[in-house]
Amino acid sequence: MTTAQQLQPIDVDEDILNDPHQHALKKEREIPLSKMQQKFVQMYVYQDLTNAECALRAGYSHPAEVATQLLRHPKYVHVQAKIRQLQEGEQKKYEITFERVARDLQEIRDRAVEDGKYSAAVQAELGRAKLAGLMVEKKEIKHGRIDQMDRDEVESRLRKLIESNNLAPELAPEILDQDVIEVESDPEPEEILPGETA
Repeated sequence: MTTAQQLQPIDVDEDILNDPHQHALKKEREIPLSKMQQKFVQMYVYQDLTNAECALRAGYSHPAEVATQLLRHPKYVHVQAKIRQLQEGEQKKYEITFERVARDLQEIRDRAVEDGKYSAAVQAELGRAKLAGLMVEKKEIKHGRIDQMDRDEVESRLRKLIESNNLAPELAPEILDQDVIEVESDPEPEEILPGETA
């Protein structure tokens, strides 16, 4: 195939660039929602109700069945599309993005500087730095409980507390010099097997 054969003149009627609507997908005719369907959609999107409760409040006599039909049956695609459209609008309304938060923190910082509230400006700038990942806040939480310590750890800790806080100075030498005090405990009961008597 030669170059002349490959390049053929374009028919203007066939050119998609000159008439993009000719090749565009045909939209189905939008079916309007009935008043009851509109009410159902409003309840479904904006209220915290069950599907059946939405249908009941919209005025349907068999709410559970109607709700299922409206939400799943291909015949009611127009209702489902309206629900999706409204839900997407709600999500965008409350959407939190990196850019939006960074912009808001910058505005807060600028207003705080203008008002002479430098502490608020610093906090906003720290928030922006954390958002960008320039700062990471680390916290270490220790859960040390006496019932998790062994006897030596408890005695060591008590000695340190007594010495550092000067607690009971007259008793401190006695406590610190005291040998380990044995604590008497009840002997463990013997295990009795079934069928034996004590």
